[in-house]
Amino acid sequence: MLSEKLPVFNDSIDVSGKRVIVRVDFNVPAEDDKIIDDYRIARTLPLLRKLLERGARIVLLSHLTEKKTHRSFTPLLEELQRVTGFDIAFSSTIFSARQRTEPVVLLENLRVFHGEEAADSRFAKELSMLGDIYINEDFSQSHRPYASIIGLPKLLPSFVGPLFYEEVQKLEEALSPARPFMLILGGVKFTTKIGVLEHFLGSADTIFIGGGLANTFLAARGFSVGASSVEQDALAHVRDTFIGKPNIMLPTDVRVEGNAVRDIADVSAHEIIYDLGPASSAHLASVARDMKTVLWNGPMGYMEGGYTQGTTELVDTLAACGAKVIIGGGDTMAVIRVRRMEDAFYHLSTGGGAMLEFLAKGTLPGIEAILERKV
Repeated sequence: MLSEKLPVFNDSIDVSGKRVIVRVDFNVPAEDDKIIDDYRIARTLPLLRKLLERGARIVLLSHLTEKKTHRSFTPLLEELQRVTGFDIAFSSTIFSARQRTEPVVLLENLRVFHGEEAADSRFAKELSMLGDIYINEDFSQSHRPYASIIGLPKLLPSFVGPLFYEEVQKLEEALSPARPFMLILGGVKFTTKIGVLEHFLGSADTIFIGGGLANTFLAARGFSVGASSVEQDALAHVRDTFIGKPNIMLPTDVRVEGNAVRDIADVSAHEIIYDLGPASSAHLASVARDMKTVLWNGPMGYMEGGYTQGTTELVDTLAACGAKVIIGGGDTMAVIRVRRMEDAFYHLSTGGGAMLEFLAKGTLPGIEAILERKV
């Protein structure tokens, strides 16, 4: 098992008086500079508190994006201090971060530095001068071969944090699940799901396709999906690889504008599919009740437009089904968080894309970097 090979940060590692660089995921949703979901931050706090208790000084590395643009951590600093309970010193440059002596230092959004996404070895070397030890506690970004993910382990003694380790351990279980096993995929882009679909096509008892992803599958099967978005470039592959497979399950009814319900054969040319219909949700619930393991990634509807019913009903279904349920994806997590149902499931992954890539390939660039680390 890959998890058995990972070097995990533990109590035997001396950090007293040392500077520890921790890659974290502070890329959290915010409105008017107020953090509206602190789940990812909260999951990192046990490690950060332990490091401080054992006499370490911490340098935090993270990214922050909003609508695919990079922004500064500066307006969120007060909020980050409130959520973490730490007096965080902020540095806009690597040079200034090296001069700080406070217990917790946060470097500016990594993605404003060109060398991060370019995986520039010189930039990684600059980052490495911020500390003595490196800990990756950011599973959600470890599918990206960036300098802070794959460069730092080549230069410093490196470990994964307990949250990262838990992610790997729990997702490994999904790679060889107790059966009957059901895979549920939603969201929009087929290209982000293809690896997982192909990996589980021969082993999952049922694969349910929902969300915008279902439009492409329904169109490939010959249904009219009206004015709904379809990935034209993927139609032939979907038709040849997935359509007709007995374990592929698609919606039988849908919701269009105004939450009007349509049988899938009755969607008119001008209508757009926004969510699952009630019959599809009920059928999905009846199948899920017989499962021992369920893996779910991606919402069932157009969440940004308020079409949350299919996703919410599925959350309730899986919370009550008795299966070992593993869930990932930001929109889905938001529904669970709002309803305070985090404890109803076996595992909630902090990674969306990272979760999908790990399930498709069995590893990530960030994992391989740690396995090959400087000891």
